[in-house]
Amino acid sequence: MSNLAEFARELHEKESRIYERKFEPVDYPSGQENLSDIRAVIFDVYGTLINYWKPGFETPQSRADALLQAFRLIADRFGMTELLTEINPSDKPEKTLSDFYHGLIALSHEKAAKSGREFPEVKIEEVWNLIVMILKRRGYDPSAFNPAASEDFGRVLAFSYNFHSLGRQLYPGVVDALEKLKKQNIVLGLFSNSQFYTPIDLTLLIRDQSNGKYDDYNELFDPDLTFFSYEYGISKPNQQLFRKLYDSLYEYQILPEQTVMVGNDLSLDIQPSAAVGMRTAFFTGDKEYAFMHNIEQTVIPDICFQNWGELHQKLSFYSQEKNI
Repeated sequence: MSNLAEFARELHEKESRIYERKFEPVDYPSGQENLSDIRAVIFDVYGTLINYWKPGFETPQSRADALLQAFRLIADRFGMTELLTEINPSDKPEKTLSDFYHGLIALSHEKAAKSGREFPEVKIEEVWNLIVMILKRRGYDPSAFNPAASEDFGRVLAFSYNFHSLGRQLYPGVVDALEKLKKQNIVLGLFSNSQFYTPIDLTLLIRDQSNGKYDDYNELFDPDLTFFSYEYGISKPNQQLFRKLYDSLYEYQILPEQTVMVGNDLSLDIQPSAAVGMRTAFFTGDKEYAFMHNIEQTVIPDICFQNWGELHQKLSFYSQEKNI
């Protein structure tokens, strides 16, 4: 196990929090009740597989405050607080760190836009590496706070911020649903706007929900049908990313119409997937994260489901003729 993976595992085991919340489903129209002749199911991650809500996310202002608290925790834990205060005495250190973080992301997106890249994706560890470089010019010594290998420090910071800023737990019944789909000989993939820590989190969370039955997320998902945006520098709904998925499905001799995209976002998941000929499944089990972007009623998914126990019942490997 790498130093980073060991750091992530220890943080997860020692400091993970389970946030209880009653999920409020959303009623939304669908084109069909069930889909047949399905060979592959591809999943979005955040808001679909992973519930990232946490207390403090109830309003935009309280969410902003909660994220600032996460920046403060990072500044304190990794010895940045004093230097951040020196750099900008007029603001709290967490605000200065947040400004660095979001400013560097904005600069990266601006640079990508000038080069003509639509819907760019940053590698978030590079943002943290730049922040460390700025602080090192003021005398910051990361070796005093680095629990992993020195070359992983940007990733340690990125994983830590993600860990403390968002909730991290699978929706109830996810692993069971994935198992039942695989038992139908349906191959499973991932297609997510994500960062390097996404597969780490998936592994840890699947391990937990399966009570150790699965030790790695790739035991459920096919690596050749797994697409994380940070690996390509572009994010959904960039059609280049969808074409990469389309090409991989072709290698499996699976047609787009035999593939279901499962997501919680009409704009990022459902609409662009339908545009390239895939079938779509809209997860509407959590009102907080069923995103419609003011295009509701103009985008109709093939199916909707409100809890993970429903999904395998709505999808069949067999053709409709065999089901009759």
